Amino acid sequence: MMEKFKKLGIDIKIAFLLIAVSIILMLIFKINLSQLISTNAAIIIKILYLTVIAIGISTAIHFLIPEDFAEKYLKESKFIHMFYASLLGVLTPGPVYAIYPIVLVLKTKGIRNEILVAYLTGQTIIGPARAPFEIGFFGLKFYIYRILLALVMGPMAGFLFMFFSKIWKDPELDYQ
Repeated sequence: MMEKFKKLGIDIKIAFLLIAVSIILMLIFKINLSQLISTNAAIIIKILYLTVIAIGISTAIHFLIPEDFAEKYLKESKFIHMFYASLLGVLTPGPVYAIYPIVLVLKTKGIRNEILVAYLTGQTIIGPARAPFEIGFFGLKFYIYRILLALVMGPMAGFLFMFFSKIWKDPELDYQ
């Protein structure tokens, strides 16, 4: 059994660890699992709903984006490509966990990790769903400043990823 566990990917091992820690914490703090699920049912359904939508979008991207799109527009680690990725991230609605399937498809299309970091940074910092709240609470100028900051911070995060990946070598990366 340990041999099978050793062959699992790191993501699966981390998932098992998190599940084990959750179970231990629930036992220590005597949390009722059925009550926990019923209390958070709306959130659980929303997360599942968004995940299904994200998987649908990633499937559409896989079939609709030509193979050479990534090579032409996002494969190189240039500032303009990181800027485009940040802009796409800013324009992508939804929480970050719902776009991971999209990012995975982009990675399989050949988009480099630093471009994906710029995309995720742009999406995480700001998104179109936040616009009504931020404009309503803080004003249009505040929201425009946040967009501009996201468009600067995305490429910066991409370049920092490139820098750090040269210090901490990752065998998965192809530009070392």
